[in-house]
Amino acid sequence: MRVVKVYFPETKGIIKIMAAVYIFLLAGGSALSVMLDESLAQWTSFLLQSLLYIAVCSLIYFAIKSQRIIVTETQFILKVIGMTRHKIDFEHIHEIKKGKMSGSPIMEIHAKKGRYSKVCPVPFLPFSESWDELLVTIEKKCGSEAIGNMDLKRRKGELRTWRES
Repeated sequence: MRVVKVYFPETKGIIKIMAAVYIFLLAGGSALSVMLDESLAQWTSFLLQSLLYIAVCSLIYFAIKSQRIIVTETQFILKVIGMTRHKIDFEHIHEIKKGKMSGSPIMEIHAKKGRYSKVCPVPFLPFSESWDELLVTIEKKCGSEAIGNMDLKRRKGELRTWRES
Protein backbone atom coordinates (compact mmCIF):
# COMPACT_ATOMS: atom_id res chain seq x y z
CA MET A 1 0.00 0.00 0.00
CA ARG A 2 1.85 3.03 -1.27
CA VAL A 3 0.62 6.44 -0.07
CA VAL A 4 0.03 8.74 -3.03
CA LYS A 5 -1.05 11.88 -1.19
CA VAL A 6 -1.97 13.05 2.31
CA TYR A 7 -4.38 15.96 2.78
CA PHE A 8 -4.29 18.08 5.94
CA PRO A 9 -7.19 20.20 7.28
CA GLU A 10 -7.17 23.98 7.03
CA THR A 11 -7.59 25.32 10.60
CA LYS A 12 -6.35 28.90 10.59
CA GLY A 13 -9.76 30.52 11.21
CA ILE A 14 -10.88 28.21 14.02
CA ILE A 15 -8.64 29.68 16.73
CA LYS A 16 -9.70 33.23 15.87
CA ILE A 17 -13.40 32.37 16.12
CA MET A 18 -12.97 30.49 19.41
CA ALA A 19 -10.90 33.35 20.88
CA ALA A 20 -13.46 35.96 19.76
CA VAL A 21 -16.30 34.00 21.39
CA TYR A 22 -14.26 33.61 24.59
CA ILE A 23 -13.45 37.33 24.77
CA PHE A 24 -17.11 38.20 24.08
CA LEU A 25 -18.33 35.87 26.84
CA LEU A 26 -15.65 37.05 29.27
CA ALA A 27 -16.53 40.69 28.66
CA GLY A 28 -20.27 39.99 28.96
CA GLY A 29 -19.81 37.94 32.13
CA SER A 30 -17.57 40.62 33.66
CA ALA A 31 -20.07 43.37 32.82
CA LEU A 32 -22.87 41.29 34.33
CA SER A 33 -20.79 40.77 37.49
CA VAL A 34 -20.30 44.52 37.82
CA MET A 35 -24.00 45.25 37.19
CA LEU A 36 -25.10 42.66 39.77
CA ASP A 37 -22.51 44.00 42.22
CA GLU A 38 -20.88 40.59 42.75
CA SER A 39 -17.74 40.17 44.81
CA LEU A 40 -14.25 39.61 43.46
CA ALA A 41 -14.40 35.98 44.68
CA GLN A 42 -17.54 35.36 42.59
CA TRP A 43 -15.95 36.94 39.51
CA THR A 44 -12.79 34.83 40.05
CA SER A 45 -15.01 31.73 40.24
CA PHE A 46 -16.62 32.77 36.93
CA LEU A 47 -13.16 33.25 35.42
CA LEU A 48 -12.01 29.79 36.53
CA GLN A 49 -15.19 28.20 35.16
CA SER A 50 -14.61 29.94 31.84
CA LEU A 51 -11.33 28.03 31.57
CA LEU A 52 -13.51 24.97 30.92
CA TYR A 53 -14.48 26.64 27.61
CA ILE A 54 -10.80 26.87 26.69
CA ALA A 55 -10.26 23.19 27.56
CA VAL A 56 -13.23 22.05 25.44
CA CYS A 57 -12.21 24.29 22.54
CA SER A 58 -8.68 22.91 22.70
CA LEU A 59 -9.98 19.34 22.49
CA ILE A 60 -12.18 20.21 19.51
CA TYR A 61 -9.33 22.05 17.79
CA PHE A 62 -6.88 19.16 18.21
CA ALA A 63 -9.52 16.67 16.98
CA ILE A 64 -10.02 18.76 13.83
CA LYS A 65 -6.29 19.35 13.38
CA SER A 66 -5.53 15.62 13.68
CA GLN A 67 -7.75 14.67 10.73
CA ARG A 68 -6.03 13.31 7.63
CA ILE A 69 -7.32 12.17 4.28
CA ILE A 70 -4.89 9.66 2.83
CA VAL A 71 -5.16 8.57 -0.78
CA THR A 72 -3.26 5.45 -1.77
CA GLU A 73 -3.20 3.70 -5.12
CA THR A 74 -6.22 1.60 -4.13
CA GLN A 75 -7.88 3.24 -1.09
CA PHE A 76 -9.39 6.41 0.34
CA ILE A 77 -8.63 6.65 4.08
CA LEU A 78 -9.92 9.14 6.67
CA LYS A 79 -8.01 9.23 9.96
CA VAL A 80 -9.11 11.16 13.05
CA ILE A 81 -6.91 11.37 16.16
CA GLY A 82 -4.63 8.75 14.63
CA MET A 83 -7.41 6.17 14.27
CA THR A 84 -8.83 5.04 10.94
CA ARG A 85 -12.41 6.30 10.63
CA HIS A 86 -13.04 5.14 7.04
CA LYS A 87 -11.00 2.94 4.74
CA ILE A 88 -12.69 2.56 1.36
CA ASP A 89 -11.33 0.73 -1.66
CA PHE A 90 -11.79 2.81 -4.82
CA GLU A 91 -13.39 -0.16 -6.57
CA HIS A 92 -16.22 -0.10 -3.98
CA ILE A 93 -17.03 3.62 -4.28
CA HIS A 94 -20.43 3.78 -5.93
CA GLU A 95 -21.22 7.48 -5.56
CA ILE A 96 -19.94 10.61 -3.87
CA LYS A 97 -22.21 13.57 -3.20
CA LYS A 98 -22.72 16.60 -1.01
CA GLY A 99 -24.69 16.23 2.19
CA LYS A 100 -25.26 17.68 5.66
CA MET A 101 -24.64 16.31 9.12
CA SER A 102 -25.73 18.28 12.18
CA GLY A 103 -26.05 21.36 9.97
CA SER A 104 -22.49 21.19 8.62
CA PRO A 105 -21.70 20.37 5.01
CA ILE A 106 -20.06 17.00 4.44
CA MET A 107 -19.20 14.75 1.53
CA GLU A 108 -21.01 11.42 1.54
CA ILE A 109 -19.16 8.51 0.02
CA HIS A 110 -21.54 5.66 -0.84
CA ALA A 111 -19.60 2.41 -0.89
CA LYS A 112 -21.03 -0.90 -2.11
CA LYS A 113 -19.40 -4.29 -1.69
CA GLY A 114 -21.60 -7.07 -2.93
CA ARG A 115 -25.04 -6.64 -1.39
CA TYR A 116 -23.76 -4.51 1.48
CA SER A 117 -23.67 -0.74 1.22
CA LYS A 118 -22.44 1.96 3.57
CA VAL A 119 -22.53 5.75 3.63
CA CYS A 120 -19.25 7.20 4.89
CA PRO A 121 -19.44 10.87 5.91
CA VAL A 122 -16.23 12.81 5.29
CA PRO A 123 -15.75 16.41 6.52
CA PHE A 124 -15.96 19.11 3.88
CA LEU A 125 -15.06 22.42 5.56
CA PRO A 126 -11.56 21.66 6.91
CA PHE A 127 -10.64 20.13 3.54
CA SER A 128 -12.64 22.52 1.30
CA GLU A 129 -9.58 23.55 -0.73
CA SER A 130 -8.49 19.92 -1.16
CA TRP A 131 -11.83 18.57 -2.39
CA ASP A 132 -11.35 19.83 -5.96
CA GLU A 133 -8.20 17.72 -6.24
CA LEU A 134 -9.76 14.80 -4.34
CA LEU A 135 -12.74 14.69 -6.69
CA VAL A 136 -10.43 14.61 -9.72
CA THR A 137 -8.49 11.72 -8.15
CA ILE A 138 -11.69 9.81 -7.32
CA GLU A 139 -13.03 10.45 -10.81
CA LYS A 140 -9.84 8.98 -12.34
CA LYS A 141 -10.00 5.90 -10.10
CA CYS A 142 -13.79 5.29 -10.07
CA GLY A 143 -15.08 6.89 -13.25
CA SER A 144 -17.12 10.03 -13.83
CA GLU A 145 -20.43 8.29 -13.00
CA ALA A 146 -19.34 8.12 -9.35
CA ILE A 147 -18.91 11.89 -9.20
CA GLY A 148 -21.76 13.09 -11.37
CA ASN A 149 -22.33 16.80 -11.89
CA MET A 150 -21.24 18.47 -8.66
CA ASP A 151 -20.38 22.12 -8.21
CA LEU A 152 -18.50 22.81 -4.99
CA LYS A 153 -18.20 26.51 -5.70
CA ARG A 154 -21.14 28.87 -5.37
CA ARG A 155 -22.15 30.65 -8.54
CA LYS A 156 -22.68 34.42 -8.34
CA GLY A 157 -26.06 35.14 -6.76
CA GLU A 158 -26.63 31.50 -5.78
CA LEU A 159 -27.96 30.88 -2.29
CA ARG A 160 -25.78 28.77 0.00
CA THR A 161 -27.84 25.57 0.09
CA TRP A 162 -26.93 21.94 -0.30
CA ARG A 163 -30.20 20.79 -1.87
CA GLU A 164 -29.97 18.87 -5.09
CA SER A 165 -30.95 20.91 -8.14
